[in-house]
Amino acid sequence: MNNISIDQKLVDKLEEISDPGELMAELFRMFGRRAAIGTSGQWTGVALIDMVIRAGISTPRVYTVDTLRLFPETYDLFRELEKKYNINIEKAAPDFDAVSKMVRNHGEMIFFDSKAKQEYCCKIRKVNPNDKVLDTLDVWITGLRADQSNARSQIKRVDIVQHKQQDGKERPLLKVTPLIAWTEEKVMKYVRDNNVPIHKLLEMERDGWHYASLGCIICTTPISPHETRRAGRWRWFNHQLDDDHKECGLHLTDTKKSS
Repeated sequence: MNNISIDQKLVDKLEEISDPGELMAELFRMFGRRAAIGTSGQWTGVALIDMVIRAGISTPRVYTVDTLRLFPETYDLFRELEKKYNINIEKAAPDFDAVSKMVRNHGEMIFFDSKAKQEYCCKIRKVNPNDKVLDTLDVWITGLRADQSNARSQIKRVDIVQHKQQDGKERPLLKVTPLIAWTEEKVMKYVRDNNVPIHKLLEMERDGWHYASLGCIICTTPISPHETRRAGRWRWFNHQLDDDHKECGLHLTDTKKSS
């Protein structure tokens, strides 16, 4: 465990670093392998990798949650990122027995049955593996942005949350979203200007239809020019849910604000 205190004094110090690359570099210098960038391969995640390497951290810890249902293009992107930046992207996979039990009890397409079962599937395939990674971290760097939904617009750039470990104990965790205030257009420009590898599906467009968000292969579809950006996630719930409630649970877990 790192001996650095995760407290408001640290948050205030980090908030003074305006450049996102330098902010991440300072975190990696302070916490080493107890800091990591979590990414699913979307615009902001790949930008973060490029930025921190340009800031002088040659081998930042980077991980992704491999639900075992990702698009083939997602795996292609991770290989391309690893080759370009000479890094290893850790793949956090779900527990085999837990997935087998879920499929045996509820079937392969559990997520079509109800919102509750969709969330259960996400918990087994995504949230639990992510929590295992968080057990090894003091700093969780994410690619969330304020323009992704109203709920995400409330997220702080540097925040202290309480992480509940697998042993049931809680401890403070620094959750950092370096590009929270960036627009998607600004991130896209950065990625293209710096020749950062791009997920092939994010570059696809046909008659205005395009991918604005990426997750599992069945639960993610393109959106039309007139839809909100998360309308393509779990599309069969669109008549029930707005963007704020279309989450896998990764950022709406037991993890809560520190008092």
